[in-house]
Amino acid sequence: MAPRLIAKLIRLGGGKLLDRTVSKYVPAAPKAASGLGKGIAGLALTRIATRSVPGAIIVGGGLIAKLLYDRRHAASDAAQNADGEAQ
Repeated sequence: MAPRLIAKLIRLGGGKLLDRTVSKYVPAAPKAASGLGKGIAGLALTRIATRSVPGAIIVGGGLIAKLLYDRRHAASDAAQNADGEAQ
Protein backbone atom coordinates (compact mmCIF):
# COMPACT_ATOMS: atom_id res chain seq x y z
CA MET A 1 0.00 0.00 0.00
CA ALA A 2 2.77 2.44 0.91
CA PRO A 3 4.69 2.04 -2.38
CA ARG A 4 1.51 2.83 -4.34
CA LEU A 5 0.91 5.94 -2.26
CA ILE A 6 4.51 7.10 -2.69
CA ALA A 7 4.36 6.45 -6.43
CA LYS A 8 1.12 8.42 -6.70
CA LEU A 9 2.58 11.37 -4.79
CA ILE A 10 5.68 11.35 -6.98
CA ARG A 11 3.60 11.31 -10.14
CA LEU A 12 1.39 14.16 -8.96
CA GLY A 13 4.05 16.41 -7.44
CA GLY A 14 7.20 15.33 -9.25
CA GLY A 15 6.84 17.78 -12.12
CA LYS A 16 6.29 20.75 -9.84
CA LEU A 17 9.17 19.74 -7.59
CA LEU A 18 11.50 19.31 -10.55
CA ASP A 19 10.47 22.68 -11.99
CA ARG A 20 11.16 24.45 -8.69
CA THR A 21 14.51 22.74 -8.25
CA VAL A 22 15.71 23.51 -11.76
CA SER A 23 14.60 27.14 -11.57
CA LYS A 24 16.35 27.53 -8.21
CA TYR A 25 19.69 25.95 -9.10
CA VAL A 26 19.97 26.71 -12.82
CA PRO A 27 19.86 30.46 -13.34
CA ALA A 28 18.54 31.74 -16.64
CA ALA A 29 21.45 32.38 -18.96
CA PRO A 30 21.46 35.29 -21.40
CA LYS A 31 20.34 34.31 -24.87
CA ALA A 32 23.41 33.58 -26.95
CA ALA A 33 23.57 33.50 -30.70
CA SER A 34 22.41 30.07 -31.74
CA GLY A 35 22.44 28.24 -34.99
CA LEU A 36 19.93 25.95 -36.60
CA GLY A 37 21.45 22.86 -34.95
CA LYS A 38 21.11 24.28 -31.45
CA GLY A 39 17.53 25.28 -32.13
CA ILE A 40 16.60 21.80 -33.31
CA ALA A 41 18.37 20.20 -30.34
CA GLY A 42 16.57 22.54 -27.94
CA LEU A 43 13.23 21.72 -29.52
CA ALA A 44 13.91 17.98 -29.25
CA LEU A 45 14.89 18.29 -25.58
CA THR A 46 11.80 20.35 -24.86
CA ARG A 47 9.60 17.71 -26.47
CA ILE A 48 11.21 14.95 -24.42
CA ALA A 49 10.95 16.92 -21.19
CA THR A 50 7.29 17.84 -21.62
CA ARG A 51 6.06 14.38 -22.53
CA SER A 52 6.92 12.59 -19.31
CA VAL A 53 8.25 13.08 -15.81
CA PRO A 54 11.18 10.70 -16.41
CA GLY A 55 12.06 12.68 -19.53
CA ALA A 56 11.96 15.91 -17.54
CA ILE A 57 14.18 14.37 -14.88
CA ILE A 58 16.71 13.24 -17.49
CA VAL A 59 16.78 16.60 -19.27
CA GLY A 60 16.91 18.52 -15.98
CA GLY A 61 19.68 16.28 -14.72
CA GLY A 62 21.64 16.92 -17.89
CA LEU A 63 21.24 20.67 -17.47
CA ILE A 64 22.39 20.50 -13.86
CA ALA A 65 25.36 18.30 -14.82
CA LYS A 66 26.39 20.80 -17.52
CA LEU A 67 26.10 23.67 -15.07
CA LEU A 68 28.34 21.90 -12.55
CA TYR A 69 30.80 20.94 -15.30
CA ASP A 70 31.00 24.56 -16.52
CA ARG A 71 31.48 25.86 -12.97
CA ARG A 72 34.29 23.40 -12.30
CA HIS A 73 36.12 24.34 -15.49
CA ALA A 74 35.59 28.06 -14.91
CA ALA A 75 37.12 27.74 -11.44
CA SER A 76 40.12 25.78 -12.73
CA ASP A 77 40.61 28.26 -15.59
CA ALA A 78 40.51 31.15 -13.15
CA ALA A 79 43.07 29.45 -10.93
CA GLN A 80 45.38 28.84 -13.89
CA ASN A 81 45.05 32.47 -14.99
CA ALA A 82 45.84 33.69 -11.48
CA ASP A 83 48.93 31.46 -11.32
CA GLY A 84 50.09 32.71 -14.71
CA GLU A 85 49.73 36.37 -13.74
CA ALA A 86 51.59 35.91 -10.45
CA GLN A 87 54.74 34.65 -12.17
